[in-house]
Amino acid sequence: MRPREVSPPRHGDNADSPRLLDAEQAPPVRPAAPAPSPQGDRFERRIRNDTDPYDSSDTELGVQQGQLIGGLPEGRGQGGMQLPPPVGLHRQAPQARPVALDPYLRPGDRGYDDGPEGRIMVDDFSKDSLPPLMDHELEFSIKDAHRYRCGESVRSDPKTVGNFRFRILCFPSGTQSTAGNQVSAFVEADPVEGLDPRWCFPGVKYQLTIVNWLDYRKSVTKGDTWNFSKDGIDRGWHDMVQTTDLNAGWLGPENTLYMRASCYVRSSDTLGISNYNCKEETGFIGLKNHGATCYMNGLLQSLFHVGEFRRIVYSIESEDAAEASKDAKLDDSLDDDGRAPQLIQALQNVFYKMQTADQAVNCKELMKSFGWDTVDAFTQHDAQELNRILCDRLEERMKNTPSDGSIKRLFEGEMENYIECIDVDYKSRRNETFYDIQLNIKGERGQELQNIEESLREFTTEETLEGDNAYEAEGHGKQRAKKGIRFLRFPPVLNLQLKRFHFDLEKLDMVKLNTRFEFPRKLDLSSFAPGAGKYDLYAVVVHNGDVNSGHYYAHIRPDPEGGWFKFDDETVTPCSEYAAIEDNYGGSDLAVWDYFKERPQDLRSLQPPMRPRIHNAYMLVYIKEDEARQILTPPDPKVVNPTMVERCDKEVRIAEQRRREKVEQQGKIKIKLVFERDLCKMTGFWDHEAIPHEQVLKMERGDLVKDLANELQKFLRIDQNHLALFCLAYRQTRQVRFLFMERENAFRFYIPHRSEPQFEVSDPCLVVLCVASRGYDVQTLKWQDRPEEQAEPDLLAQWNDDKVVLLVVKYFCPQTRRIVTLGSYYLSGQLSSMVGWVAERLQPYIDSKEVAPLPQDVSNYSWECWEEIQEWELQQRNLKRQVRKEGFFSGDVIIWQMMRVDAEPAEEAAQLKNQIAPVYPVVTVADLALHQVNSIDVVVMLHDTKQPLCVDGMVSNGHWGPIKLQPAVANKAADSLPAKEERPEDAALALCPAKFFPAKEKEIKMDLRWNAHHVTGTICQAFGLTPQPGEKAVWLFHAPPSSTAEEPRNNKADSQTTLKELQRSVSYFSTSPKKPLTLHAVELPFEPGGRVLAEHLAPLCVRFFDDHVREVGSEVIFVPNDGNITDVLNEARRHIQPEWGISGPLRALEVTDSRLHTICRPDHPVRGLRCFFQANIFFHCVRVEADQDLAAGQRLVEIFHCDRSSQQAFAQPLLLPLAPGEKSGSIKQRCKEKLQVPDIEFKSWRLVRSSRTGSSKVHLKDDEPWDVDPNADCRLCLEHVHPNPVNARQSRHNKPLTIKA
Repeated sequence: MRPREVSPPRHGDNADSPRLLDAEQAPPVRPAAPAPSPQGDRFERRIRNDTDPYDSSDTELGVQQGQLIGGLPEGRGQGGMQLPPPVGLHRQAPQARPVALDPYLRPGDRGYDDGPEGRIMVDDFSKDSLPPLMDHELEFSIKDAHRYRCGESVRSDPKTVGNFRFRILCFPSGTQSTAGNQVSAFVEADPVEGLDPRWCFPGVKYQLTIVNWLDYRKSVTKGDTWNFSKDGIDRGWHDMVQTTDLNAGWLGPENTLYMRASCYVRSSDTLGISNYNCKEETGFIGLKNHGATCYMNGLLQSLFHVGEFRRIVYSIESEDAAEASKDAKLDDSLDDDGRAPQLIQALQNVFYKMQTADQAVNCKELMKSFGWDTVDAFTQHDAQELNRILCDRLEERMKNTPSDGSIKRLFEGEMENYIECIDVDYKSRRNETFYDIQLNIKGERGQELQNIEESLREFTTEETLEGDNAYEAEGHGKQRAKKGIRFLRFPPVLNLQLKRFHFDLEKLDMVKLNTRFEFPRKLDLSSFAPGAGKYDLYAVVVHNGDVNSGHYYAHIRPDPEGGWFKFDDETVTPCSEYAAIEDNYGGSDLAVWDYFKERPQDLRSLQPPMRPRIHNAYMLVYIKEDEARQILTPPDPKVVNPTMVERCDKEVRIAEQRRREKVEQQGKIKIKLVFERDLCKMTGFWDHEAIPHEQVLKMERGDLVKDLANELQKFLRIDQNHLALFCLAYRQTRQVRFLFMERENAFRFYIPHRSEPQFEVSDPCLVVLCVASRGYDVQTLKWQDRPEEQAEPDLLAQWNDDKVVLLVVKYFCPQTRRIVTLGSYYLSGQLSSMVGWVAERLQPYIDSKEVAPLPQDVSNYSWECWEEIQEWELQQRNLKRQVRKEGFFSGDVIIWQMMRVDAEPAEEAAQLKNQIAPVYPVVTVADLALHQVNSIDVVVMLHDTKQPLCVDGMVSNGHWGPIKLQPAVANKAADSLPAKEERPEDAALALCPAKFFPAKEKEIKMDLRWNAHHVTGTICQAFGLTPQPGEKAVWLFHAPPSSTAEEPRNNKADSQTTLKELQRSVSYFSTSPKKPLTLHAVELPFEPGGRVLAEHLAPLCVRFFDDHVREVGSEVIFVPNDGNITDVLNEARRHIQPEWGISGPLRALEVTDSRLHTICRPDHPVRGLRCFFQANIFFHCVRVEADQDLAAGQRLVEIFHCDRSSQQAFAQPLLLPLAPGEKSGSIKQRCKEKLQVPDIEFKSWRLVRSSRTGSSKVHLKDDEPWDVDPNADCRLCLEHVHPNPVNARQSRHNKPLTIKA
């Protein structure tokens, strides 16, 4: 084969020129992008003589670890969600660890200076001072580099990173494109055996370096990113070093050219293919993603390919299968009005389609059977959680059927919880079943577990109960005992969940653990349960991303003797065993690193940059080896359940028929016919959704408008020349108005390409108004022969929309505040020309008393006209101008009214109602619009100043279990308010020992134009509070004042704050008139700005807590601004009630976010309190309780409450004096007694110790001292379930996963 012809090299175009290479040598090279100029180049580092090689910015470890060579934009996750930087996949075993970069200098070598004070190392930048190779790096020495001819290549030995094998391809005398003037070097992929011929390694970051033997800082380093594949097998540069400069340090002994190359591989091999058919290539099909349902897709694939599970699902007889198949709803929409299908039936449909269909299967029917809505479809949940709930629901549905218990036999294992006394013959055992085993990635002591065996060993670790934590054996008293868990049997299909999501106490948030965790291809469980035997790995469900966003997919081996496949939503591809197993261990990979600019002494301390793998195994499925063939064999649905097959096939035929009907419907359009008499039924302001219609026609989208006119002529018996047609359209001004339809236009001309306010793509329909010529009766559409009218109808077929305007006409009656529609009117002259027509059309409404009669004394009245611009926005029009000059277009809406010439504007005529709030009269239709847009129903909750503190739904009432809510009860005091269910916060307040008045609730009509003092005055009048209070005598909040950190909304210097501004400050407020605004009010026990200001007093809310950390009362006190805590405690003591049980010395403390902020010293200034500068004194308060003396050596330690699920602090912390070395079991018992927690509730509580930074978290065992770690600044917490998790309940992202079917 003759060489390819190559164009002569052009100046400055070396990197883009192909190299001349014999076909026997290598595939064609894909040259890298041209290297940027040396200034600021991230790829090529050249140290010039005039630069400082020891610049501090170049030697910072953070700089080295914070950037990648070739820093190109990273990719995105599934569905476009933003993910952290993608992880390269370093796949050698064991895991790559930080390499100590030691140049191995020895005494006497270059680099040591034997001075008078001993050997002092000096910098030596020769090639011998380079660090040893890292795990992802290879070196290549080319001896006698001058002997190679131009175009002659040489290859290095290969290096494997993960399952990506690469080598250096070098042209010592350059490629043909460089004419032998440059040394050319490339990274060449050398695929390992067994890869699919269509292999591809995407996003590989690579780096090439030609090392200068004399000064490695002058080495030429270049890097880039490339998708290596068979068609793009190599990548590099033609212009590394000038061949004429090789003698300037580039050649070592024996004229050796020395090179290094490294690769950072983001993922294992994939298939680089297009126009891929999953069914033809693999025999399997995928599942469609309906928003964020990848977790469900991965789980369903892993269950489907368990042939025995599929057989169980097929074998279940659905109760309503026959009826369901008759009226099956197979629409793709989640919002169908049809009833949801049965769970069993929907799952059978999905599995049957996955076995027989050729395209990806739609799961919306199954999701509908779960009772899910669109929000559920876009909320990502946990795959293991769904697996457990789904199996539970299936078990429930199979009770009392022949299939009852079949899922348990497949997935259920058994373990034993035991306590065995050491010194006496007493044992306590309790057996539990499990569907999956949750394995720690990080041990209870904070250590990283390496593999499944280590995690199982920790799971079954035995604990010794002794000392204060000794076991209370019945009949034997306290005894030493061993406590633990042992497996009795493992199920045939074993599900293992790796607990990769963990709460980080330093970040105070959930994080994902990406540490390396190995799992074998074959798992021997003989040492964990008698007769357990060996298990084969069947499926690996992978999570790619972080704790907040990510993507699930699954690697499955459907045939025990076959290969692996990757199931990623709709895509199914074959993959290597490495990609399915080792690639998903997790861990970190070495990134490419240009260390050639660092000094040797710095290289010994610097660590190479690492990149975590954010894709790693989350669920593992093992199948018992001797049962694998039987369990995985796919069933024949025709043999298992012929009835189900018949039903499914019928539903497929129905679905195909409906699909064809939909295709046919795509060529048609529905026409909703509206006549002028229909417009006359409308009242109020313009609402296009309220337009009534009489008839619906179906027309071809290609039909012309005149075809519809012909149909109307036959239907109405009116000459089509006397008709004009208008369709509802969406203007650029965001108005929905009627638009004139040209008769020669097709209907598709008026069909929008996307959904608009008046048009829904899922149900396409045009609203068409048919207008007849004046002279036809508006109700009967019969021609009326009247002398005063025109003799002949207008020829509306000759409509000129540039001259004639059609207006929708309304009338407003100020007396009845009613707007009626008079019809439509076309004209080309002045608006005043239609006044007579308006009076005539108005007469039937006057006769029916819908509007008041027109005034007789017309001299004091005038006709006025307004145009409806937008909702609630009107503009007055000039009656004496031409309609076109006035800016009217066909379809505009106008409102007429008669008003007195001396009428006063509503704003100026506003009257104070009982001297509290203004009442705005409605004089014009514009006033009515303002009235309607500003009128609002406000629900006001009046709270007692002594209402207990409630933070995140938690009240210090001494009740620690779940609160039983009362059923909905109608509000007798306000009949207009609907019955409401009791809120958990209200139920918790009712259990508090503190005495206070429950909140009173009223719904009050208000106006958004009112100022704050109008609002507070109206509230005071409604609740019978202080007459004519000052503006700040009542404070307003958007939540109960003792439950929110916000400042009072009306506590501003600006007295002109309006109710509308208060409304805007509600983040969750809906503009829907159906949802009222809620304000929470509290009447202050003092008048701000009065005696408090004059006497320089500071109001503080003091909350009293008893020895059981319960709030027993509160009081607002006043202390001097320049006082101290002693003044606060003296004043607080005056308000203590005997029944509170508080005596002796007192102490004051502040709690913030359920954590102790400070314990105040007696001389602590009042101004130093955190709450001193907060306006809402009811939330930012001072906690006062009885002080206690400490014994010798004791410390007063804070113990806070921590939610087990969210790991967030909640409730009020307690202070406990602890002695050195006190056992954790004793501390837990004291906490239980102090808080009065019932035994049944406290048995699930755990005592946890964490370091000050939160980097470590340890669950303390009962026999372990609380201060065993001397280096930790002790922080103790009680970890248990939040009894009322308000935040989780309100958050859409924390919505619990449920199957409601």
